[in-house]
Formats: sequence, structure tokens, C-alpha cells
Amino acid sequence: MKTRMQFAAVLAASLLATAAQAQVLGTITASSTTVKVGEPVTITANIDVLNANYCGFVLGFGDGSFKDAVSDVSNSVPLVVTRSYDKPGSYHVTLSGKNVQNHPNCGGPERAVDITVTGAAVAAKPAAFKASEICAKGWKLSGKLNPKTGTFTCAAKAGTALPAEKPVCKGDLSYFENAKKGQYGCKP
Repeated sequence: MKTRMQFAAVLAASLLATAAQAQVLGTITASSTTVKVGEPVTITANIDVLNANYCGFVLGFGDGSFKDAVSDVSNSVPLVVTRSYDKPGSYHVTLSGKNVQNHPNCGGPERAVDITVTGAAVAAKPAAFKASEICAKGWKLSGKLNPKTGTFTCAAKAGTALPAEKPVCKGDLSYFENAKKGQYGCKP
């Protein structure tokens, strides 16, 4: 009888711990694991959403820089970040749980992908964009393009199909999209 009660207590504690971390770290992928200096690489960080809870996580880019993020109703996953590296080398890009903005850390073991950066940069797109070239056909620039940081939002009627070709975000900016609100763009 005592053993059954101990088993039930352990089971209940285990279920409560699982419920507290209902989202766990998923996969982390890179659009390419070998790029040239200055060439953009898109990193996608997934969180496995088991329930409607939320959690915080951090992307480590392997060069000493990081990006904190959260997964909740307002910030859907996956998190997609496009960036480039200034120097050749091997970069160990990680996805880890972290308490962010009052969101408890996502559960599960750290995930990683290695990116090798070689040689000189390929011809890059010009850093300066014209506002008319930013948004896809049927979409309009909402507000202003920030030429210094590269942030922008394109808007259309709610439910408008998102463009098939996603924009490449400058530096450490992240691509975002929200079909329900009819928005996409690049943000910090």
C-alpha cells in the first residue's frame, strides 16, 4: 500500500513538472551549413508546442552574439533569423531555454547546428532599398522603412496570402509574418 502511494506521488510530481514546461526546444536548422563571408544564412528555431503555454529561449550565433525570444500567442514559432558573418570560421549556433520577459525557459536539451564560413563575400544585395521594392505585389509598406536598421512592415488585407519569396532581413533582424493581421517584415 505504501509503495502505491509513493508511486502515485512520484507520478503526480512528474505530471506537474511536464505541465510547467509544456513547450520544449525543437529543431534548429540553417539554410546552408557552408557560406561565404558576408553571405546571408537563414536560421530557423522551432519550439515544439505541446499545449497553449509559452516559454522563453535564446539563439546563440557562435560569434558571441545572442538573440532572446519568446513563444506565445503574440510570437508564433518558428523564429526565422537571417544573418551573415564577417569572418571565416566555424560557428556553433545554439538554441537553449532561457527566462525571457517573464516567460519561463523552454524545456529540453540544447539544440545546435554548425555553420562554416569561408573565403570572401559574394556580391551582396545593396544595403539601401527603395520603399517600392520592399513589399510584394498587393502589399504596401506600413509606416516607414528605417534605412539605418532595415526594419519594416508590409501590410495587406487580413487573410491575404503571404508572399512565397521571403525577404532577407539585414543583420540581426528577424523575419516575421502574421497572416491573420495581414503583416510581414523584418524586426529586431
